[in-house]
Amino acid sequence: MPNGTVCQLVKLPVVVGETAGSVTVENITCPPEAAKKVDHIDVVVRDLEADPVFTAPTKEGVCNSPKATVHFGDPQCGNQPREIRKINIHGTVHKQIFYVDKDDHVRHMSEDIDFTKAITLSPPLIVLEPQNVEIDFRNVDVNVSFDLPRPTRIQQVVDVSFTLKIVEQTQLFVSVFPNGCEPTATLGIQDETFEDWIGNCPAQWQCVNVCPNPYGRTGQAAQLGCCPTLPAGMSRNVPDVLPGTAYELTFWARSIEVPRDPCDFTLVAQIQFLDAAGNPTGTVQQTITSQQLSDTYRQFRVNGTPAPEGTASAIVSFTFTPQPWNTCAALLDDVTFGQVGV
Repeated sequence: MPNGTVCQLVKLPVVVGETAGSVTVENITCPPEAAKKVDHIDVVVRDLEADPVFTAPTKEGVCNSPKATVHFGDPQCGNQPREIRKINIHGTVHKQIFYVDKDDHVRHMSEDIDFTKAITLSPPLIVLEPQNVEIDFRNVDVNVSFDLPRPTRIQQVVDVSFTLKIVEQTQLFVSVFPNGCEPTATLGIQDETFEDWIGNCPAQWQCVNVCPNPYGRTGQAAQLGCCPTLPAGMSRNVPDVLPGTAYELTFWARSIEVPRDPCDFTLVAQIQFLDAAGNPTGTVQQTITSQQLSDTYRQFRVNGTPAPEGTASAIVSFTFTPQPWNTCAALLDDVTFGQVGV
């Protein structure tokens, strides 16, 4: 701490730019046998990456992109301020295709389609330290449409939309308060995409009959009902919840259905507020039936009233309750819990 009392040098991610983009991937697949119809296609995007392309003038001349070939005698940029003029996007569309053969049996095949696209920034984005730039994907959404013009040709169009967030790791001096300050709320659960797992449970969650599933809305999803006839549940404790402050829980959910088999379950999303001793001070919940879900993700929102007086923390939970004849499971992704309007 520079003066021992009020300043601290920290390294923080600073958002320097944000832009929306999309990629359309079209292809024709030939199934190994004639198909009467396409039942459905599950799509997920894998290995989605973004590479910035830098160009900027320097005192010695024009600075080369780090992606370009550098020849002897060319000017070198080092870690000087530079411009990002475009971003190269690349990834893989993974598809699971379910079709009906001539004997009315549901068949399955999979395929991977690589794609790439260059997104131009206008105007270019200036960054101070190009070696410390990172690009994150947010709000990734995938839609697929298909047609069967002939029994041996499945025509498909996959639209991938996303938001690119350009972040620069920056060192800053910030003021600190040695004697502490008034209590403030934590960030809660910020856009949980279930990418980190410990066994069959997402990191920081407690769960029963839950497992990872590759068909998430963004990356992986949490599957409740790995054994579809048994109850399932997952919960997470959120500390430092402020009394008198309104909280809400948002998440995306869909079902996994077996064609022609029954689907009958309920999914309960709940916020339970607790005092410092762990005693409940209030509960808000929403019940979703299997009839409200399909094989397409849908967003749900549990609107919380202000946390009751004495609240110190909260438990966010999801409970899956099936009927004995149920054959379906529920997928959860992009879970967020925090203050309303923040």
